Amino acid sequence: MSKDLWKPNKDRFIATLRGETPDRVPYFEMLIESRIVKHILKRDVGSTMAASRGASERDIKVPPPMDANDYLEVVDYIGQDTLLLDALWAPIKYADEKGDFHAIQTGFVKDWSDLDKLILPTWEDDIEPRKKYLEEYVKAAKTKNVAVSYLVGSFFQYCYQYLIGFEDCCLMVYEDKPLLERCFDITLDYYLKMTDIAIEAGIDVLIPGDDVAYRTGTFIKPDMFEEIWLGRMQKIVRKGREAGLPIMFHSCGNLTGIMDSIICKLDIDCLHPIEPYSMDIYDIKQKYHDHFCVAGNMDIAGPLAFGTPKETYDEAVKMIETLKVGGKYIFCSNHSITNDIPPENFDAMLQALKDVGAY
Repeated sequence: MSKDLWKPNKDRFIATLRGETPDRVPYFEMLIESRIVKHILKRDVGSTMAASRGASERDIKVPPPMDANDYLEVVDYIGQDTLLLDALWAPIKYADEKGDFHAIQTGFVKDWSDLDKLILPTWEDDIEPRKKYLEEYVKAAKTKNVAVSYLVGSFFQYCYQYLIGFEDCCLMVYEDKPLLERCFDITLDYYLKMTDIAIEAGIDVLIPGDDVAYRTGTFIKPDMFEEIWLGRMQKIVRKGREAGLPIMFHSCGNLTGIMDSIICKLDIDCLHPIEPYSMDIYDIKQKYHDHFCVAGNMDIAGPLAFGTPKETYDEAVKMIETLKVGGKYIFCSNHSITNDIPPENFDAMLQALKDVGAY
């Protein structure tokens, strides 16, 4: 692969999402953790995703993203065609007896009366600071012809992971569905606002994301899940469509049981990351090639983490050479580049893309 082909290129990424065949297979990681970033930059600047960087109790409202210029150095090293910003967790809070605000962490809403105790996101504390980060990223990315992607919309995951708690959330589907749907809507309202702001700021790709499944299927029966989830996620997708943006949908887990009834109805351009222990990316690409492109799915529990550089390289070469046929493929891991991945294996994975990723 020539030197120019390895440079990040916004047009390459967007062309692939639109079903066109670019100069080479694009590369994308939702998250690269701090140890690997340090390997790349030779300095410690933390991980690439704001939601994983954390924040102090004082600043819990706005976890700061990586500095845009540091991020541009990262994507230049790895040949990634986009920066990623996220509004992954809704900044809904509660006040203690002293009046101090706290992020909701372990499940707060158990009945309707708890909704009155929620402190919802405000423009000054929660939304305007994120708008400024968006504008900074868009401005910086334009200088390098790098896309800006925006991850947003995890209203179901936020409810089961934080606002309600997993078991109570699943039980609520049967015992008090109106309360669950009200929690969805409170959370979704924030994500819809952030989607509007991101579009206004000039993002290039919208990534609605919501982890809705585990290895064997969705957390909730597919028919019930379609009833309470699909229409809400479509509201976010529709905003991106109306703005003319390509749409990549992210969910971990096994989506096989909802592929036709829900995923294909979302009107997306790409499905990410198609985890290898729950779905077959080769089968998904063949079956749904006319519906969307695929992004995935080097297994971070396979050679990438536990093998040799050669084993990693060989697996990546096989994957790229097979999946790039016919276009509509974005190379990436099946989750993120975590700290337990040996840096030399990560470099071997990137070398495979350099060697066989050109069209």
